[in-house]
Amino acid sequence: MDGHTNNFLLARVIRDWAGLPWSILLEIFIRVGAVCLFASVQSVCREWQRVANEPRIWRRVCINHTDLLLYKGLVRTKIHFGTSNVEMLELAVVDRSKGRLEEFICESSIYLFPSPRRLLQRIAERCFHLKVLNLGHRFSADERDFIEACKYFPLLEVLDCVNTKFTEVGIESIGRSCPNLKHFGFRNNLFIQSQYEFNNSLALAVTKHMRGLHKLKICEDMMDDDGLLSILNACSHLQLLIVRNCLHLKFGKNLENKLIEIKLKYYNVLDYDFDS
Repeated sequence: MDGHTNNFLLARVIRDWAGLPWSILLEIFIRVGAVCLFASVQSVCREWQRVANEPRIWRRVCINHTDLLLYKGLVRTKIHFGTSNVEMLELAVVDRSKGRLEEFICESSIYLFPSPRRLLQRIAERCFHLKVLNLGHRFSADERDFIEACKYFPLLEVLDCVNTKFTEVGIESIGRSCPNLKHFGFRNNLFIQSQYEFNNSLALAVTKHMRGLHKLKICEDMMDDDGLLSILNACSHLQLLIVRNCLHLKFGKNLENKLIEIKLKYYNVLDYDFDS
């Protein structure tokens, strides 16, 4: 090959990725995981660093299993996110959204959040347009923290916090603060209370204050068949119901007939695979 041909092939191979139009970079960065953006992508050049700070990228934050494993590796090797003014990744993405955060999802079972209260407070202070808050079954916070935070989330449609114990007070408060709530996941921690006495108080609280639910996940509650029947009768929009370790459910004839009648998707989970 002559020199002209080599130059032609070289020009086809080398891409000026940093010179891509801003609109295209935004679309690419939106699809890149938060950890990857912080740990590598934003360090490529100044232009990419500018794009990585664009609030539109942080409307939806999803931290999945792979991202969390990478994050733990980065912490061990003492790699820091230089452009962030906060110590932790989850706080940084809230800051960068500049109030535009609409969905915050943690899909993994790995522990990530050292201060659940701090994270909830930061989101409540800065993200008034939040619609989805899914924190996985390893995120443990106090019910009071969710009650206070949800006062600032009038648009919230999804609240999944199945590692948090709720009471009737919490369910009522969140139901009033978040009238658009369609998906709710919580626990009652049956195993620190009497396993021999049923209690339908939380089930009745759901029927009174969360009638618009489409999806409900209940972990370790003490409701019996009557409690679940009250939910099925009151929540007419319910499409998916998942319960785990609700040991007082006997699934008698009335409950079975109701489940067949309404044709909703129902799962009774007896182990710890509760990330559905």
